Amino acid sequence: MWHYIVMALGWIIKTIYDLVQNYGVAIILFTIVVKLLLLPLNIKSQKAMKKQQKIQPIVAELQKKYANDQQKLQQEMMKVYKENNVSMAGGCLPMLIQMPILVALYQAIQKPLTYMFNVPYKNIPSDVVNKVVELAEKAGEKVTGNAEQFVSQLMSVDQIKISSWAGQVEGKLHEWYINFNFLGLDLSKKPQNAIAYLSDPMANLSVVLLLLIPILAIVSSFLQSKITMKQSGQDKNSGTDQAQSMNAMMKWMMPIMSGYFALILPAGIGLYWIVSGVVQIIQQLALNNYFEKKGEDFVVKVPEKRYQHGKKGKKY
Repeated sequence: MWHYIVMALGWIIKTIYDLVQNYGVAIILFTIVVKLLLLPLNIKSQKAMKKQQKIQPIVAELQKKYANDQQKLQQEMMKVYKENNVSMAGGCLPMLIQMPILVALYQAIQKPLTYMFNVPYKNIPSDVVNKVVELAEKAGEKVTGNAEQFVSQLMSVDQIKISSWAGQVEGKLHEWYINFNFLGLDLSKKPQNAIAYLSDPMANLSVVLLLLIPILAIVSSFLQSKITMKQSGQDKNSGTDQAQSMNAMMKWMMPIMSGYFALILPAGIGLYWIVSGVVQIIQQLALNNYFEKKGEDFVVKVPEKRYQHGKKGKKY
């Protein structure tokens, strides 16, 4: 099942790539397509965050009232959440769905021949073995030992290298060639490899600039986390010490993870993460502005007051 999901993503990327003939542009357009497909879920998530923000004053009152009775506090907070149909995890759902997409995209980028050109990496046909060996020799790569084992190893762990060889065949673009160049950056390379060039004054600038990928991934992820917490009301210094510690951890955990993975994985993954973060921020701000104008749709019900005074709810 997972194989077919990755194949579907690879097919989408290949279809876009065939139109634009640039891998970076294809990744950007692919990201926008994914975000548009997830838009209904983002709208639902944004509504959940808006309700979370609206009930924060009620939660703050309860935290004051039951400061010395944590069990009662949890019970009353659960009443408020249930009465207003609010899920604390509602705003995180799109981010959770992003993770399997990211893993699938990583496999599609690591194995472009398999997932973009439908070349098997197991039980490799003899004609594929011959073609890879021919590409390797023309690229000046020495093929030693058993050809089948040589090709099998490459197909399993380094199909990107085969794609790079495909661009060097007698001045012609081979059918497996992929243009990984984007604004002077090679998106098939891992930014961590650029660290070794920082102390070299003669280093290729395009290699060093790969380090911008993890930096921008951290920035976009941080801004996204900050906006999400602000819109859900979790950025305020309220709540228990445990809740505040959890919020602080979430605020920094995703940016750090984003930067780390963007550093150690091919730059194409980092580009996806950056564009995804930017598009998500734009969607969040636009939807929040829309929901602000429709504030009457977010009426918060207060269980205690309703029971005591017979009121159905109160606007915040």
